[in-house]
Amino acid sequence: MKKIVVLLFIGVYFHTNSQPIFSEKGYPEHFIAGALIGGATSYIVYNKTGNKFKAWAFGTLTATAVGVLKEAIDPELLSGVRNSTDTMYTGLGGIVGASIVFPLKKRKPKETPNISAAFKNEIHLEFQPVNSD
Repeated sequence: MKKIVVLLFIGVYFHTNSQPIFSEKGYPEHFIAGALIGGATSYIVYNKTGNKFKAWAFGTLTATAVGVLKEAIDPELLSGVRNSTDTMYTGLGGIVGASIVFPLKKRKPKETPNISAAFKNEIHLEFQPVNSD
């Protein structure tokens, strides 16, 4: 645990000369948003249906639809510019995020005990009076 805390501290505290996470064009942000939306949607659909392909498809389509919707309203409400590359990065993030369902294992339904079967072979104890002669 101490190693994890030290590594996390080093990674956060010291600045490196690597490429920044957030760019001027916003592509990583769109990719991350698509991955979060696609991952959450596919996980919810997989828990409801148990079908991995359906969950992946719904996650990918939801992330892409959110990207298209954001770019459609961007000029009117957010004073931005429409950019098809933003939509593409959101969709790619959705593909990656929705892929979270593939390594998941199908849960077996919890077995409930059959109470009537548990008491089927009841033991009956009979007490007989003892004669004290």
